[in-house]
Amino acid sequence: MFMQLKHISRRTPLALYCLILAVLLTACGGTTPTHAAPPNTTATPMSTSTSMTSIAGNGFTMNYPQGWQISRSGAHLITLTNSQGTESFAIAVVPSPKSAISADALVNSAAKAQTAILKDAQKVSVPPTVMVGGASWNQESVSGTQRLNAANIVVQSVVLATVHPGNTPTSKAYTIVYRAPQATFAQTNTSYFQPMLQSFKFQP
Repeated sequence: MFMQLKHISRRTPLALYCLILAVLLTACGGTTPTHAAPPNTTATPMSTSTSMTSIAGNGFTMNYPQGWQISRSGAHLITLTNSQGTESFAIAVVPSPKSAISADALVNSAAKAQTAILKDAQKVSVPPTVMVGGASWNQESVSGTQRLNAANIVVQSVVLATVHPGNTPTSKAYTIVYRAPQATFAQTNTSYFQPMLQSFKFQP
């Protein structure tokens, strides 16, 4: 599908974003939840190693944990996943000339899509904006039950969105979705997600 995206006109950023969003959900574990009760799970001890390596994407660079797997879909989507597939960090980038897609629309659509793939989904209270790469990003978070590794696990997803640089012919819409089991989310966020976000830098 992404081989065809390069032929889509920059005049149709919303359509392009919808295609990217569909793949973004799959990359972040977008499977159909079952209605079985989630098992009582014990938090799995995480590696204490925080060794990072760098990656370059469409208009940005950042660091990510060594050993995480990388999946690229053209120039539009990068997904980073731990070896168990339970923790993921995906970045989608699409053209948004003159801010054709707003950050508010991006984050709302992505959060609703995350809610749709989770059973018993509910919002998690987070600040509405956060600074990443020197820019303000809109932020939402949801939690719910999802099928992961043949088990029903309560996961938490955080969605960030921004348009950079704002209101120019070369503006791009950036969406980040990161996800981990809720039982270990706080530790994963401190050890991995926040260092990744702090290392994020926009590139020309």
